[in-house]
Amino acid sequence: MQLIRRDTGVRILACTPSNAAADLLVERLAAAGLDSDKLYRLNAYSREVDVPEDVQSFSIIPGRAKLLAFRIILSTCSSAGMLQSLNVPVGHFSHIVVDEAAQAEEPLVMIPIFAFSDAYTNVILAGDPHQLGPVIKSPVAARNGLGKSFLRRLMLIREVYNLNTQIGKT
Repeated sequence: MQLIRRDTGVRILACTPSNAAADLLVERLAAAGLDSDKLYRLNAYSREVDVPEDVQSFSIIPGRAKLLAFRIILSTCSSAGMLQSLNVPVGHFSHIVVDEAAQAEEPLVMIPIFAFSDAYTNVILAGDPHQLGPVIKSPVAARNGLGKSFLRRLMLIREVYNLNTQIGKT
């Protein structure tokens, strides 16, 4: 909300690993004053039945011009890829926010980042790497490092984020 209120040019793609988390963000942003002219909840085409009633008004499929006019588009990380088929250009979003990033598998977090960021896009990963991490069911995937979230992996790189001095370099 601070970004939206500060600058009329801000366009945010906000993603979460789950529908429940994305729906909760819609509810909270609506309570903070965003209406369905500024906020769009992108759902997977297969998700028609279980969309909460208070989220439905934010989920009406718009035309392309209207889609590009939203200040915030909110989806799951995997559903964000649908925006490519809707011809949303790389660099359209000034900010890509991944909430609960510590719970998401690294490839999942990369969908919105690789699909829509350019050199001018601000990428924000929010979450607590000391809480629940990604749930990996494949032993092969776990052995190859997917049991650790992208956020956790970044925080372990001292050149990027120095936990000892609380000074970040990003």
